[in-house]
Amino acid sequence: MHVILSHSGKQHAYWLALALQQNSSLQRFYTSNYYKPDSWPDSLFAKHARVSQILQKRYQEGLCTSLVTRAPIFELPELIYRGVFGNNGITASLVEVRDIAFDAWISRKLKKNSAQVFWGFQGSCLRSLKAANSAGMLSVAEFATAHVDTAIRVLSEEAERHPEWADSIGNLKFFDWYRDRLREEPHHADYCVAASTYTRKSLEEVGITPESIINIPLGANLSRFHAQPRELNNTLRVLFVGCLSQRKGLKYLLQAVKAIKSHKLKLTLVGPRIGSGRGLDEYKGIFDEKGVLHGKALLDEYYSNDVLVLPSVFEGFGLVIIEAMATGIPVIGSTHTCAPDVIRDGCDGYVLEPDDVEGLVGKLEKLATNRSLVHELGMNASKRAQEYSWKQHAKRVALFLESIA
Repeated sequence: MHVILSHSGKQHAYWLALALQQNSSLQRFYTSNYYKPDSWPDSLFAKHARVSQILQKRYQEGLCTSLVTRAPIFELPELIYRGVFGNNGITASLVEVRDIAFDAWISRKLKKNSAQVFWGFQGSCLRSLKAANSAGMLSVAEFATAHVDTAIRVLSEEAERHPEWADSIGNLKFFDWYRDRLREEPHHADYCVAASTYTRKSLEEVGITPESIINIPLGANLSRFHAQPRELNNTLRVLFVGCLSQRKGLKYLLQAVKAIKSHKLKLTLVGPRIGSGRGLDEYKGIFDEKGVLHGKALLDEYYSNDVLVLPSVFEGFGLVIIEAMATGIPVIGSTHTCAPDVIRDGCDGYVLEPDDVEGLVGKLEKLATNRSLVHELGMNASKRAQEYSWKQHAKRVALFLESIA
């Protein structure tokens, strides 16, 4: 089956495009920015290593550039504003405007094509889904995060429960017209691809039939992550990777560490502060904050710790779970992530409700007093992670297309 794929930004769309190409299904991939080092004017930048390295973030090794159609104009205002003023409410609004304009452009493209399937992404495919339906195509909408109604409900409740963390939760004030688009999108798709069971449940809650929801978990680039033996000492080294916000359930982790009151536990936080960061003030002295880390620096943190904890309140998937497991450490993840799908509870790590502080205390104390268990769970985790590579993701995509052919 020939597929037209569209995404107004990046996310994991590049890997999906590659998977479709490998399956001989990709007819055209439409996106905003994309680096084509073998084409003009991109070939001019390819001669400058530093510039080329930056542009590589918008490039997928192995993906045939002749199958990619780009339209940078849609993303340009957002990129310029973010470069000058950083991320704020206006940046978020520009992303929403980008999605709308890109979607309208794609919907016009679908009127004249020979593909059998249109595949779009949450937030930027409403008009395209309608156009695909009118053209007699099968329509697919992919949801990397839960439905917008779930996001608003869960995060609004969290902001009310923990007002000192409210400014770290993110923008819940969607433009009405954008929120309505997000609500409407899954109802116009023949199939909704959900990245996790948590996302699936959120779609079912708004009336999407279970038969039209397909679970295809995301993958991770595991080429850099390998299990290594760790020197176990008397201190349980706990790692958190992600935005330092209550969206990630950080307060619950800090509460658990504070409750344990043990010098045999060390907590390291890796990621950017969101908002004022005043929610962290109460817990000064119980964590080591490393800021934003990439590449080898982040990899070293995985190898320097014994367990990753991600108690997210609202998460689409949680790739750090896969990465950490691949390096050979167990993960304690929340039910609002991919953890219930990936982690075999008690085998590779543990799965808890986001706000189960008591349960988290129990799991951390158990690992702190049983270092051989840490090693056993970590070895299991490294093997389990291999089932969530991008190669395995491509196989799942191929099976899905076969099922609807």
